[in-house]
Amino acid sequence: MQMSGLRYFLAVARTGSIAAASAQLNVAASAISRQIANLEAELDCVLFERRPRGMVLSPAGELLARHARQTLVRAEQVAAEIQELQGLARGFIRVATAEGFALDLLPNAIAEFHARHPGIRFEIQVLPPAQVTQVVAAGDADIGITFVLAPTNLVTVIYDATVEMVALAAPDHPLAGRASIRIDELQAYPIAMPPLDTTARLVFDTACRAEGIAIEPTLTSNILTALLPFVRRTKGIALMSALSVQTPVRLGELVCIPIQSQASLRRGIQVQLMRDRKLPHAAQAFLSQLIAALPPAEPGRA
Repeated sequence: MQMSGLRYFLAVARTGSIAAASAQLNVAASAISRQIANLEAELDCVLFERRPRGMVLSPAGELLARHARQTLVRAEQVAAEIQELQGLARGFIRVATAEGFALDLLPNAIAEFHARHPGIRFEIQVLPPAQVTQVVAAGDADIGITFVLAPTNLVTVIYDATVEMVALAAPDHPLAGRASIRIDELQAYPIAMPPLDTTARLVFDTACRAEGIAIEPTLTSNILTALLPFVRRTKGIALMSALSVQTPVRLGELVCIPIQSQASLRRGIQVQLMRDRKLPHAAQAFLSQLIAALPPAEPGRA
């Protein structure tokens, strides 16, 4: 079995279709289809069940998927060990992240690392928080950084902390000079937030219910960057983690205002690795820098 065939097979298993795998891998759909057919002929079995909503692994496909993930991880480890003979001169690091970390914290960490180690290449996947964990567990990313609301045993958690949601406003906003605001005071202003299925929205809506209030956002978007121009140009307020906008706050483009509420506005943040996997030397070095850029973990957490 060729490595490329296994890689294409896993991409179809992950995305649910040859077309989606083709778009993700930037490989012709005919090439992926041919590799799947070759695998099925070589193993004399059907690897996928074709259903109306997509391609689903057959029992044989499930078995091959487990083998393929382990094989690819081992192959990548060997390649990484060969690269490590050159120290940090070369390497490739794949990071899966929730968007809140991709706006500011993660690219700044990468830029700082690149300044010292220009031969290291990076790939960032921005995904919904739960998908970050799934991608890391499958070995499709070296490092994951994400928001969490519940513990997981799918991955190894090497950093575990919580972060408070804050109100973000323009420097000339009427609330900008306040040391803190009550959550009910937000009702007087247009609110910009992520959609209902996000950790930020779940935490915020829970806090509002504890206060006996309901706040309907003026603007919702699954892309956080779409919220910031609205805040800068209106009297609106965005709700997100301060980690997402460290640089704009430091430059005075936005202000962070703590929110007082009966229920906690904190979310868990984790840095995750695939279980039982040894990171390549370059990825381990970057991991140390990334954790150093995060708030200290609370006692009793990773």
